[in-house]
Amino acid sequence: MLLNFELFCCERLHEQIYSSIEGGAACFKRLNGTHAAGCSSSINGAVGVVQMINDISDAQWLAHNASAGPYMAVVSTALFHDVIELVMANPANTAGILIYHNSTMRPTKFSQESNCPNEYSSDPNSQCPSKTTGVAWNEGGTGLLRRDIPFPIFYLPHSRNKEIEKIDKCYKRYNIDKINQEGKPLCSIQLNSFMFAAVNSAVCLRRSATSALLTPTKVCDPLGDQNVYYSLFPRIKGDEVKKNSVTLVTARIDTASLFDGVAPGAASSVVGMVSVLMSAVTLAKMIPISDSSLYENNVMWTLFNGEAFDYIGSQRVAYDLKRGAWPPSAPLAVSDLNLHVEVGQIGGALQLYTENASWPLYAYAAANYPPTTVFLNNMLKAASEFNITLSPEFSADLPPSSLHSFRRILSNETESGELPEVLLVDHRGRFANAYYESALDDSDNVGFVYRNISVGPDGEFTPTSDLIKNGTMKDTDIQVKISRLATAIARALYQQVAGKAYDGELAASAHLADEMLYCFLGSQACRLLLAADYAAGSEEAPSARAPPLYVGVAAWPGTPAVFAGHLLALLAGERLPLNRTACDALDQPGLSHYWLRGWNHSGVCIQTTMNFTQALSPAFLIPDYDMASGVYSTWTESVWAAMWARVFVSAGGAGARAAALAGAGSTALAAALTYWLRRHAAAVFMHGDHGSAVRGDASGILRTVNC
Repeated sequence: MLLNFELFCCERLHEQIYSSIEGGAACFKRLNGTHAAGCSSSINGAVGVVQMINDISDAQWLAHNASAGPYMAVVSTALFHDVIELVMANPANTAGILIYHNSTMRPTKFSQESNCPNEYSSDPNSQCPSKTTGVAWNEGGTGLLRRDIPFPIFYLPHSRNKEIEKIDKCYKRYNIDKINQEGKPLCSIQLNSFMFAAVNSAVCLRRSATSALLTPTKVCDPLGDQNVYYSLFPRIKGDEVKKNSVTLVTARIDTASLFDGVAPGAASSVVGMVSVLMSAVTLAKMIPISDSSLYENNVMWTLFNGEAFDYIGSQRVAYDLKRGAWPPSAPLAVSDLNLHVEVGQIGGALQLYTENASWPLYAYAAANYPPTTVFLNNMLKAASEFNITLSPEFSADLPPSSLHSFRRILSNETESGELPEVLLVDHRGRFANAYYESALDDSDNVGFVYRNISVGPDGEFTPTSDLIKNGTMKDTDIQVKISRLATAIARALYQQVAGKAYDGELAASAHLADEMLYCFLGSQACRLLLAADYAAGSEEAPSARAPPLYVGVAAWPGTPAVFAGHLLALLAGERLPLNRTACDALDQPGLSHYWLRGWNHSGVCIQTTMNFTQALSPAFLIPDYDMASGVYSTWTESVWAAMWARVFVSAGGAGARAAALAGAGSTALAAALTYWLRRHAAAVFMHGDHGSAVRGDASGILRTVNC
């Protein structure tokens, strides 16, 4: 009972001293073949005096004039871009940074990616900054994602602004007088985000391999996940099957952020990925799989993962293509690819045209090859029907995209050396997305508002024309624009396959776009993903938050690739009237079978050409690969034990000095008293006739005390 009481008292005392900062996301450390990037605290965390940064002058005072440091800078996203370089240039007085986002103070730019994303994995003929214009693609980028930051950084979203109010209240009570802080109790913050990895990927992987022999502790893991692919018609391995030429249509799944678990990627990746998914679903309805024998050409959609970190997913596909090993079930030759169409970053311009039904896009191509020209003409015609302006750009300076992987790895694999390619983006010269690969590239950045329209019992979606007619949506809505772009892409691809224009009425639905965007930007507990989930025995409820689109580590595959693949299977696959046992027993060449929950959550057998392949850099497959060579991506992620933050009032030092002086005074007094007693022991301890005996005993006692 006494033990429980003591523990209870200790917990109460701890709560009185420290107040946890809940909901924060920490900057963490990643490494590549040459250096480490990101943040780490010391093993015991970083402690600093709170300094609220309300303007540039506060940051200048912290960097140059503060006297009670080190300090913990608390800064809003609106000011972060303006003050970070000042703090980075003078790190001695900074213990860390706590960034908070206030949605009423949205910054004009906020990107921790570099000015030239993935520049060391880009095609040598593509220059950034451009030789002709001098423009860098991501002009607002701070490059923090690629730099070694000397202190920890935490991020608080707008939903956690009460934590900032708590810190601000503490700051105003104890720290508001910046001139007279020394020697006083001060409001302080402790950030803990200690990272185990250091130096570079080669060193941390070597340490992990060494520690595995002694203890199960690793210090880093290679970045990686899964790619998703889906073909219009099944492709079967073997010479007896005619090898159709293939149009490859690609987009990226992932995005990046400086902070753990915060990677929304709305404009960076989600809008492009959703457009590609919807184009696949639409074309699958225009040309049923049962008609595959009627056509000479095929289409393969592929979603790459890990593109934010030197194109991990596309490098792996290009590497496997070169070896004749992709896709594994029926490998393609490079000569089988007649055209590569990539839907790149197309979401940044949506906010610029919220009051306009138009959506200006650009089609980049390195050269005017015949397959490229044919597709562009078909695409231009289809886009013009939906108020989409598509401007061709023939230039060797391609924006950051997966096409760079194919150029670098496969340029010598065709007889002509030609790689017909088209890149669809929303920018010319510089990104339209001011929040590229950051925590603020969210639904607000693309103007998405969820309409929450009921889906039919068998997955029926309301046509776009009906939604506009009944006033549920407008021509200016992002859902309508994406559905029209997906329809235009599907019609251009139809002409690639069939050799003639599509004359039917099928079109992508803005209702489906609404649901897909909500799944990736709003909540994983959405209708689509619940229907597309594995029909397992567990009924564990999915998270109500949006899935972070960061690629993660290869040892722990994430959910976005599975979500995207299952959506393709559910929406473009064929439903079979089989139970689970019979479904799991199916084994047909060129086809996969999945037992998904279905729209009524009772389970449904889906037959599809969709499948997954590993998105792991070839650098981690090639024996004795030179990590510093720069040929393939070498990114790894550090292991960490815990991440947390707390606020407290640190002692001012006066109490400690008083205690020290009191202790020194007591010691001096005791020494003086002992000395005096020894000098006057005969007088102090003499009593009557027994004085001599007492003197002897007292002397012994005093000697003992002195000893």
